Amino acid sequence: MLHYYKEAAVTRTVDYIRSLGLKVAPAKTEAMIFHRPRQGPPPSAHITVEGVRIKVGAQMKYLGLTLDGRWTFCAHFRLLQPRIVKTAAALGRLLPNVGGPSVSCRKLYAGVTRCMALYGAPIWFPLQREAKHALRQPQRILALRAIRAYRTVALDEWMERRHGHLTYRLVQVLTGHGAFGWYLHHIARREPTPECHGCGAVEDTVDHTLVDCPAWVPQRRALVSAVGVDLSPPSIVKAMLGSETAWKGMATFCEEVMSQKEAAERVREEDPLADPIRRSRRGRRRRQYATLLHQPLAAGP
Repeated sequence: MLHYYKEAAVTRTVDYIRSLGLKVAPAKTEAMIFHRPRQGPPPSAHITVEGVRIKVGAQMKYLGLTLDGRWTFCAHFRLLQPRIVKTAAALGRLLPNVGGPSVSCRKLYAGVTRCMALYGAPIWFPLQREAKHALRQPQRILALRAIRAYRTVALDEWMERRHGHLTYRLVQVLTGHGAFGWYLHHIARREPTPECHGCGAVEDTVDHTLVDCPAWVPQRRALVSAVGVDLSPPSIVKAMLGSETAWKGMATFCEEVMSQKEAAERVREEDPLADPIRRSRRGRRRRQYATLLHQPLAAGP
């Protein structure tokens, strides 16, 4: 009896399509069954369309969406994620952190991946947790390029500001992920100690660079005139969000100071007598060196 109703439903559907002046292509026809968790279509389930046997599967493609029997769209995002990651990586190569297109152009490129990710959103919303993760990862790749940041930077702040553009070196200071002794020693493993090479302080951090290091007195004086005497990061952020002048003053400070710190870092790397940890290492050589750092030292003679 169930088989009879199934075939009758297929026949009525085909007849209705014909009444609209359209034709059914059995070779391109797919069938799917909706089911409960931990269930699926019977192994031999099928329908017959104009004499052609069509197997009933657990998922199917329709207008660019991959539908599944539980209506979770996990299969859709599992197939979509690699495509978005590939697109984001390709666009990311056009957006270097130093130089490159303007902020408006970066937003335009970021919109490409967003459109790909949100295709069919009225149908698949609300999402499962797995689907949300699949969407965030590829969008984060291009979002980091849009704000000129490192991959370890959080992206949850400043979403509603009305002025100011994030530059590469401004993001370095705001996040602490840049040419600071603390970061180069503890995170990047490019310095043997976290000391400050500008004044010899025990630890070179963002706070030290903004407030204490005597190497940046002229730049600090200009920064104080723009943001005020309180140079703690929370106060600077508050001033930047409230004033375009403060934002520009902080951006200028970061550009001048960080460019000099980066230039000094390159000089240390190129010194043939420098500590080996400062040498530039990329790809396989860098991974091999990181492995070597965690190995116990060999005993001397």
